[in-house]
Parts: sequence; structure tokens; C-alpha cells
Amino acid sequence: MDTRRLGYFVRVVDIGNITRAAESLHITQSALSQHISALEHDFKTRLLERTGRGVEVTAPGRSLYRYAQGILRLEKAARIDLRTESDTPAGLVTVGLASYSMAPGLAVPLLRAVRERYPNIQLQLIQNLTVVMSQAVLLGQVDMALIYDPGYVKGVVFQHVLEEEFHLITSARTPPVTSGGDTITLREASRLGFIMPSELHTVRRITEAAFHTAGLHCSVVAEVEPDKVLRDAVVNGLGATVLPLTAARANFGSGEVRVYRFADARLRTSMSLCTPETQSLSHAAALVADLLRTLILDQSVAGP
Repeated sequence: MDTRRLGYFVRVVDIGNITRAAESLHITQSALSQHISALEHDFKTRLLERTGRGVEVTAPGRSLYRYAQGILRLEKAARIDLRTESDTPAGLVTVGLASYSMAPGLAVPLLRAVRERYPNIQLQLIQNLTVVMSQAVLLGQVDMALIYDPGYVKGVVFQHVLEEEFHLITSARTPPVTSGGDTITLREASRLGFIMPSELHTVRRITEAAFHTAGLHCSVVAEVEPDKVLRDAVVNGLGATVLPLTAARANFGSGEVRVYRFADARLRTSMSLCTPETQSLSHAAALVADLLRTLILDQSVAGP
């Protein structure tokens, strides 16, 4: 299979328009259309549906898109590895980091450690939903992911690294939401409006499950995925949120928010390092995984 065609296909899907994709690839629209038609002929199925506004991906096309990302990443990793002539560890290593967790706080320390010890390793850090990350590991789109443990997922292994306990976060610009000092009950918290990630996210699911178990309702007034948007919204008093203490301290400055521990419930989950079950990590990826484990251990010993 011509991996160049897979790259063209991924670009078309990302942009959603063949004309603009052709311009970004510096080829003609007719040439790009021929490459897509050749892929469809190879797979004997329609991958894209042309519309008046561009293209829409078919169900088989979405499947190919996921696999193509993994294939192209492996090809890039191989090229980096093979062009390195020294004995120094080299290669492309992709690490997924769960949003709304302690994981993004390890990004810069991990990057620094890799640059200092293994300068020929190219590190790629990405952030997404836990359910997406575990599938990305399975499909070879990322080498490993530090994510909330979603439970059994066929084809991947979860190495438990630490526990995360969730706290209620409100703006320091608004009055305290309880007279109980730094603790709050679920009933008191149920009076608040929450800004949360989508229903797929572990933080959201665990929070709503705790309220449901207590016979209470968690009122979500806005769903926000980018960390910075959620941070700014909470600081400006637009709603409360629930985060691990490590994530709260990494995202908010001193005096910006009030942090409350739940007095009548333990909202917590495991953080795990997710790796493929059947395929061994490359030498470079194994070295990065060891560095990541060391950073996690150092943080857990030092405390949040």
C-alpha cells in the first residue's frame, strides 16, 4: 500500500474539503481525487461522500482514518530511527495525557528529562478523552497514555500508578459556598451550577455518579473541554467544577479559587499508564515510559 495516499486521505478528512486539502498538499485537485479513488478501489468501498459543502467520511472511511493515523505515525517513527547514525537512543515517542488530571502537569518535566538524557528522541505529547486514548494505544496511534483507568479494555494493559481524589473548586471572587470551612457536603454542592467536561469524561462520570447515589442532582450549566477555558470560567465565577487536587493546583494560581473536600463522599479514581498488550514498546518508548514512572513517583512522594 502507498502510505502517501493514506497521508492524502487523512489530510482530506482533517480539512473536510478536497480543494483546500489539495492546496495544502501542493498538488492539483484532480490528482488528489485520483489518489482517493485509488484507495477506494483498493479497499473496494466508498470512503468519502462528496457534498455541496465538501466531503463527509463514510463509516468505512472513519475506520480507515483511525488505522491510517497509526500507520503514518509508525512510518514517521521508523524514518527518525533509521536516519540516526549514532548509538544514542532515537525515535518518535507519542505519549497521551488525560485532560483534567495530574498528567498534563508532567508534560514539561517529561519533555525536559527527555531532552536532557535522550536528545535524539522526538517526543510528541497529546491530550484527549480517556476512552479515545485507550483506543489510540490499541491502534498504535500513541505509544502509551497516562489516563484515568477505565477498567478492562481488550488489547491494552493498565499499570496502576496512583490514586486521584476529586475536590470541589469555586471562584475566590464569589462568597464561600459553605460554612464548613474547607469541607462541603454533596447536598450543599448540589445547589451550585457546574462547569464540566463532556459526559464521556471520567471526572464527569464519577461526579454525577456520586450525586446520583446520594439521591441528588448535579446541575451542569456548561460543558467545556479545553482546560484553559474551564479554568477561566471558574476563576470568573461562572460556575463550580470538580478536579483532582493536583490538577487544581496546577491550573489555578494561589488565591484564585477555593478548594473544598467532600465531607460525605469519596470521589476518586486510579491513574494508570496504558500500553499495548501484545506489542512491546520500542527501545525509545520504553526509556520514556521509565522516565514517566520516575516523575510520577517523585510527585507522589513529594505530595500535591
